[in-house]
Amino acid sequence: MRNILVLIGFIVFLLWGAAATPGAEEMQTQGPDGKEVQKEVRVVSLEECIDIALQNNHTRPVSRFAVEIAEAQYKQAMSSYWPQIAAKATYSIMDQDPNFIFPAMNVNTPPINFIVSTPLGPIPVSLPAQSITVPEQDIKLMDKQNIVASLNLTYPLYTGGLRSALVKQAKEGIQAAREEARRTDLQVVYDVRRMYYGAVLSHELLEISRDALARMEVTLELTENLYTKGSGRIKKTDFLRNKTVVEGLRSAVAQLEANEKLAKAALTNTMGLDWDTPIEVSEPQLPFVTYQADLKELVRNAYLFNPDWARIEAGLKAAEAKIDEAKSGHFPKVALFGNLTHIENSYDKGIVTPTNKDSWTIGLGLELPLFSGFRTTYEVKEAHARLERLREQKVLLREGIALQVKHLFITMMSTQDQKKASGEAAKAAEENRDLNERAYQEELVETKDVIEAQLIESFMKAQYQKALYDHIEAQAHLDLIVGREVSRLLYGDK
Repeated sequence: MRNILVLIGFIVFLLWGAAATPGAEEMQTQGPDGKEVQKEVRVVSLEECIDIALQNNHTRPVSRFAVEIAEAQYKQAMSSYWPQIAAKATYSIMDQDPNFIFPAMNVNTPPINFIVSTPLGPIPVSLPAQSITVPEQDIKLMDKQNIVASLNLTYPLYTGGLRSALVKQAKEGIQAAREEARRTDLQVVYDVRRMYYGAVLSHELLEISRDALARMEVTLELTENLYTKGSGRIKKTDFLRNKTVVEGLRSAVAQLEANEKLAKAALTNTMGLDWDTPIEVSEPQLPFVTYQADLKELVRNAYLFNPDWARIEAGLKAAEAKIDEAKSGHFPKVALFGNLTHIENSYDKGIVTPTNKDSWTIGLGLELPLFSGFRTTYEVKEAHARLERLREQKVLLREGIALQVKHLFITMMSTQDQKKASGEAAKAAEENRDLNERAYQEELVETKDVIEAQLIESFMKAQYQKALYDHIEAQAHLDLIVGREVSRLLYGDK
């Protein structure tokens, strides 16, 4: 009895834990009139699920907008190579006309000698030096209402490498954002594959448990008949033992039915469909494809196609450009500038004469950093430290990717061996169960032997399905790590 209960525990645990996350075969919702409306079940293949998820999954727009942000930042950086032109206009009113007070002053005139022509002849005239007082003068400069319009142009000629560094950082930012978007797509595909085959697995395990329950119920009827009408070899304890196992399996079937519904619900959610959309997977059973692949080749390709690896490569290039940006603080900046100004004022004297109302200026500007309290020096050191930190993170990522690929590769090889062994065990268990059932009908074996044979068959079939699922899940995970190239590498997919 103890052995049988242990086997029941193993089966319940396996069927419960392995049935990942599964949905109802049909759904009923309320229509506009309040009546129940039955929705049509949608049968979907794996490819259809992936296509729907890539269209509806809400994580993809986040990555797409991140790419758009990076592209906009790149264009912002590229704008520094264009001249900056700005037009500005101001209208102002002062409380009164501006003026200028020319102060009173004494003017000393020098002596003046000149000759006056007369009919009698030239007569010399001499005026002595004298002091003349000029009174204070109130001069209006312009009218109190004033409009000034200007057009300014600035074109940087030399920035010490600042512009090119910013552009390079923005360009690598685009690459990093694209790799993040690609990783999001890979994650969506991985989730869909895992959920899809989780639904297939949950259905397979449910069918195994139902078959086991049906056979166990037949055995229970036979046990009851042999107990009441047989030769007396079958006792009431045998009947009760069988009854206990049947009810335990009935509970497991109920749990597996819930697991199947949860798996389909999880697949529906991953696809981005409404929560009440009824779906049914089209594949009747879990596929299995044997493969031959070289571990070193897989690791090498992971470094080529893994989006995280590509992101850190872009990050390293951006960090190098960040050093150039910091170093530009040591160099001068040279820019060409010019402006065109027009003043609209009703007054045409003072400082708003017709000559002053329209003017233009052009010139070269130079900014030479002399001393900034060693700030630029430490900015360069910070940029170098960030670059070195990224390089160390790259080493860690390199080892981490290789370890993940190796782990998944070993798992795939192991599940291939498990599939073969559990398949043979399932066949043997089925044959053993058939022989025990026939012998039990002739009262040649004990009840516990029949029960054990039936439970072992169900256990081995469930283990076989679990091995198939583990193989598929490992392959999907390897696709995620390598960057989807693993299917082509292993199976020659185009």
